[in-house]
Amino acid sequence: MNRADAKNSEISSDPKFALNILVARPDRLGDVLLSTPVFSVLKKHYPHARITALVRDPVVSVLKGLSSIDDILVFDPERKHAGVRGFFTLMEEIRNRNFQISVVLQSHLKVAAALYGAGVPNRLGPLGKPHSYFFYNRGVRQRRSQVEMHETDYNLQLLRKLGIRPLSRVISTEAHVSEGALAYSRVWLENQGISLEKSPDKRKLIIVHPGMGGSALNWPEKHYLDLIRALLKEKHQVLVTGGPTEGPLLKRIQDELATSAEKPFFYGGPGTGTVDYLAGLMTYADLIIAPSTGPLHLAVALGKPVVSFYPPVRVQSAIRWGPYMTDETKASVLVPEVYCGQDFNCIGSLCNYHPCMKSLTVNQALEQVRLQLARHIDLLP
Repeated sequence: MNRADAKNSEISSDPKFALNILVARPDRLGDVLLSTPVFSVLKKHYPHARITALVRDPVVSVLKGLSSIDDILVFDPERKHAGVRGFFTLMEEIRNRNFQISVVLQSHLKVAAALYGAGVPNRLGPLGKPHSYFFYNRGVRQRRSQVEMHETDYNLQLLRKLGIRPLSRVISTEAHVSEGALAYSRVWLENQGISLEKSPDKRKLIIVHPGMGGSALNWPEKHYLDLIRALLKEKHQVLVTGGPTEGPLLKRIQDELATSAEKPFFYGGPGTGTVDYLAGLMTYADLIIAPSTGPLHLAVALGKPVVSFYPPVRVQSAIRWGPYMTDETKASVLVPEVYCGQDFNCIGSLCNYHPCMKSLTVNQALEQVRLQLARHIDLLP
């Protein structure tokens, strides 16, 4: 028996017990934000616990100020934790913190092995990948590709091994925005000439984030262009945002709209700062439009009304990856009304409905924008 399992692995159910807990999600922005209810539930159940998040550096800023997270351990698989030497560095960092419980939300081989080697006595995680059966001694068998529930609910399901059984959507996702990012964003917006006045008759600020990493099908670029034109025609202030690698996309949109009487504002591309700055900009927005991507979940975590586009492919669907919030009226999710028999990937022209995302019209999106603004305008800051 491994020395980690030779220790007393009983977990106290007494909320007064000051446990030392590590929650690991070494993944991208959207995945991490969809994991934040886990931290909230753990802190609510164990208010005296010390909870540490193991995440990658790009997402640290939106977690750092959350009341449910006491510390952050940055996982750096490309440099500090790369290779065999990096593995032992990670294992030693974990061992030195004396965690009693670890909850791995994404089954990462190096992280799981480091937790095992560091002697963490109670190692929770999803059972599915071969290594998970060896490294987790409190695993939960999950078939996430079956898409029987939302990704956040799959994460929360792991807490059953601690005797915690939270209901779905009683806790929203959350994100932190630093004072520095808020100040920077306000100055940047005002310097662009964007009005931040909050009154019923003022021009609304709508953020359109058309890019994504490619993990799911996106709405056509031309549709985004036509929607931006329609929003400008309705006298909204439109800010088009993009990630550090999405400069070419923003440039194409900018060129297409160069001759328009009304033009959107642009933020993004190389050298435009961290996720924290994007969160700051979103804080001042009235509504965010985006596909299935991290910035969409950032908008949701900030409590903003959203309009989004999701494919019918099962593992890419909104059933698993859609906006997760307690007030579901704040999210409009548009999905093609087609029969899709694909579980994992779009088969392109082999499908009779291809390209199905094109069937979601600009008018449909515009109707949802109007609905969200009318429904939630009194809730906007």
